[in-house]
Amino acid sequence: MRIVILTGGTLGDVQPYVALGVGLRHAGHQVCVPAPECFRSLISDAGLEFIPSQALDPQALTRLPEVQALRQKVVGRPITALSAIRPIMHIGQRYFANLLDAYWDASEGADALVSSIWYFGLDCAEKRGIPHVYASYQALVTPTRAFPSSLMSPLGLRLDTPLNRLTYYLMYLVFWPTFRTTLRNWRRQMGLSPHSISSYWRWGQAQTTVCGFSPSVLPAPTDWLPHQHVTGYWFLDEPADWQPPAGLVRFLEGGPAPVCVGFGSMVENDPARMTRVVLDALALSDQRAVLLSGWGGLDDLALPETVYCLDAIPHGWLFPKVAAVVHHGGAGTTAAALRAGVPSVVIPFFFDQPFWARRVEQLGAGVRCAASSNVTAEQLAAVLDKVTTDTALRQRAAALGEKIRAEDGVGRAVAVIQDHLGQ
Repeated sequence: MRIVILTGGTLGDVQPYVALGVGLRHAGHQVCVPAPECFRSLISDAGLEFIPSQALDPQALTRLPEVQALRQKVVGRPITALSAIRPIMHIGQRYFANLLDAYWDASEGADALVSSIWYFGLDCAEKRGIPHVYASYQALVTPTRAFPSSLMSPLGLRLDTPLNRLTYYLMYLVFWPTFRTTLRNWRRQMGLSPHSISSYWRWGQAQTTVCGFSPSVLPAPTDWLPHQHVTGYWFLDEPADWQPPAGLVRFLEGGPAPVCVGFGSMVENDPARMTRVVLDALALSDQRAVLLSGWGGLDDLALPETVYCLDAIPHGWLFPKVAAVVHHGGAGTTAAALRAGVPSVVIPFFFDQPFWARRVEQLGAGVRCAASSNVTAEQLAAVLDKVTTDTALRQRAAALGEKIRAEDGVGRAVAVIQDHLGQ
């Protein structure tokens, strides 16, 4: 079958679906992924068909001054965070409108759709008359009392409480106005009947769903329906012939295991400040470090010999070789650190990141630090001392990593998808 995977966003948003696509390709399917040009190599090198998309560059979206200003409201402010979500989403309305058009074009000739965005995949599949599977690496739209929606993390992370179910409805109510006009206009143009907010909710909940996070991190809820699944993480490892930079190898072998510090595609308002915080914390805690600058652009200051800096490196290769990982709490980076079995220090920026930061801390596999706009060198140094010397914490992280490495999230997700497609 020709399966088109509809996703979008930053590298951390796209990479899990490329991993899922590789699993579907190995099962005998032709897999296509529409994406911006910056992901051509990632998709093509994995043996999948790359479909160029004109959707708004996700990096440009995160750099908009309006997004940066609103981010400050989200980080560390539980009450104002909810009021900030809708303005952030409205800033990206053109992005979603372009994304829906791009997805429609990309779905031409597809036998089935797998989508990461609940709304648009459903509509494209209905008009095409083909099967659809909702695939997410987050706990977003499927209600459960086991844990809250990951985008409602400013409300806290209490497990196994009836109030958790309400967070999914609240998330839906907050986001629905952003998508409503785009969807209604598109459906009208396509000759499809309109949906009310409640009918669209019921329609979405009836979809076969695969969630790409580990049951060792968030166990499959007992109140989910049989067509809703937690499969395990979807990891995409580096190609077999990939080689790390020689300088990095020499650095790793030249002393005690360093910590890794990187914030993925997060754009820091004041990268020079964040760089100073990190470097001062490393000096205070007497740690060697690998700095991953990424889109966050950790400022290019003069670095000591105990710090090695590069733009990016496959997490699956690097993380098992470090003493701890300091990161932003994105779902993909969190998954990679947990699989490596090393402690995390999570400095959340916004959206789902406080959720994963709290969960890592609850699991005893790391420490949630202050939000990115508030963290100090002294705070970070104290946390680095803890995660590199606390034997019990390190043992818990190692044990959790062993469990995750034993899981086959991609294989389980592929089995669910094929069953739904009658394969």
